Parts: sequence; structure tokens; C-alpha cells
Amino acid sequence: MKALIKTAPGATAPAWTDREVPRPGPEEVQLELVAAGLCHTDLGMVHGAYGPDSGYSPRFPLVLGHEYVGRVTETGAGAAVPVGSRVAGSAHLTCGRCTWCARGRSMLCDRRRVLGLDVDGVFAERFLVPARNLTVLPSGLPDRLAVLAEPFAVAAHAVDVARLDPGDDVCILGPGTVGLLTLGALTGRKVTVVGRAGDTTQLTRARELGAAEIATEEEALESSRGRFDVVFETAGTAAAVSTATELLGRGGRLVCVGLPAEAARFSSAQLAWNEQAILGSRAYDLSTWDSLPTRLHAAPALESIVTHHVPLADHERALDLVESRQATKVLLHL
Repeated sequence: MKALIKTAPGATAPAWTDREVPRPGPEEVQLELVAAGLCHTDLGMVHGAYGPDSGYSPRFPLVLGHEYVGRVTETGAGAAVPVGSRVAGSAHLTCGRCTWCARGRSMLCDRRRVLGLDVDGVFAERFLVPARNLTVLPSGLPDRLAVLAEPFAVAAHAVDVARLDPGDDVCILGPGTVGLLTLGALTGRKVTVVGRAGDTTQLTRARELGAAEIATEEEALESSRGRFDVVFETAGTAAAVSTATELLGRGGRLVCVGLPAEAARFSSAQLAWNEQAILGSRAYDLSTWDSLPTRLHAAPALESIVTHHVPLADHERALDLVESRQATKVLLHL
């Protein structure tokens, strides 16, 4: 079979090359790739951004990729997923036994590993996933929407972490893929989406996806400082976190979804004075996937986020589309 493999650490280009077909072990499932999503984390792997201090421990050669839709082709002993099922699922390999897994917070599992980052991923003709990670997709959910399931799970978990009240005034700061998916997970709510001055295309797409208001950071700070009950920070920059605290109103909650490379600056006195809270939202728990097909099906407009379809064999073009920001989301296929 063919797979997209990175052979060494550092900024080394991956190759679409031959590899043995993996056989499923107990409670594992072999999947045939239907569609895969390409994200900036994959780009980081290609550029060698994730070394020993990054939270990931890749061993090479490594098959890349962690966002997937697959079809079950073979099952191991104890794997109760019917052959032929079309599935999506978690990219996290967790122990299922530790305190965090038992509490429904498997993203904090000490033994957590991630497909395509720590162990072989999904950019391949065939790949393996634990059966307990998978959810069977309804036939009415198109591949173009289903391929968003993994990053949508990140957005859905952030919404769950926020514990929204019915009348909350909500802001999303950062109109990238995760920000737009968070907007989709907030179906039925009035949401303001804020971006940088150069995010014209992304902000327009947010309006098309149902944002009640769109604004640049400068406009928002001028007109909406101290306004919002809940702010989702999805931009992943230290400056965005600081801006988010200024947009937050009294008693408000800031949900940090992005992962800035640098420490953010903000006033803790302001947080205390206004009794505000900052919450971290890390990926998702396995239980998040129980509701995911229904929640994703309720947001069909998100399908428009997938702007390009590219064969895995043409991965260099796909990576360029993401890095140059020509694409919002690339769907990879065989």
C-alpha cells in the first residue's frame, strides 16, 4: 500500500511511498481511507516543529495525518464495528484506565498519544484505529462535511466547556478553521466573529455561516470593549488572548482554544475586579464523539469550509495551499 511518510525529524519533506499493510490487533480496526483533513499541525510536523519539548514524541519513519473518514475493512478480536461501516473518530490513543479517562477527560491521559504525531497516522491507503475511538456516520452525512469531524470535535468540546447560558452574548476571536467550526457548533445563537484586519475572506465566510456580526480587532475594541459574556479565543496568538480579555464583560468567561507559542499579557486585577474566568479547552474527550454526528449534521453550511480536494499523491500542492492560506480546508483523498 501507499502512505505519506516522514522519514526523519526536522524540516524533511514527506514522501508518498510503499509500506506494508497494517493488520489490526485486539480491539483494533483497519480502515480504508475515504477522506482526510489537512491542518496546520500536519504542516508543523513537516517543518519539524514538534520535538521532545512540544508535548509530542514522534518516532520516524512516521505516517502523517490525524483527521479522517474511513471505511472498515478488517477488525481485530473484540472490535465490534461492522465491516463496511463508514466511520470517523478520535485521533487520541488513551489508556481508558487512569483517573482522567475515568472522569471523562481523556485528553489529559498521561499515556495519551496522537495519530500522525506520536504514532502512525491516517494519510495512507489503510490505517489502524482502536474501535472505541470510532463513531459510525449516518448515510446522509456527506464526506465533505464528515471530514471536518475531528476539528469540529475540538470546537464542540470548547462549547461544552463554556457552559453557556441562554442569553449569553458570545464572541469568537479568530476566524480560522477552528473558529468557523466553533461558530457551527453554536447553531441558533447570536455570535460576533472578530479577526485581524487582513482576515477579510475569513470574516466574510463567517458572515455566510451565520455570524450575527463581524469585526476587525480594532473595530471590536473600539465598539465592544467589555461587552461579551463569553469569548472563544481560537486565533492561537498571545496578542489574541490579551484582546479577548479586553472584550470580556463583567462575570464573563474566556475559553482558550488556541495554543499560542508565547505567553500572553493581561491584567489579573481586571479579572478579579470583574470576577471573570479563563478556561482552557484541550481538544476533546472520547465521549464528545457520542453527540458529534448529530451536531455536525445540524450545521450543513460548514461543508463550505472545505475549499479544495487534492489527491494524497499530490501532497506538495496540498501543503502549499494550507501554508499560503489559499485554502480554508483541504480534503485529501486517494
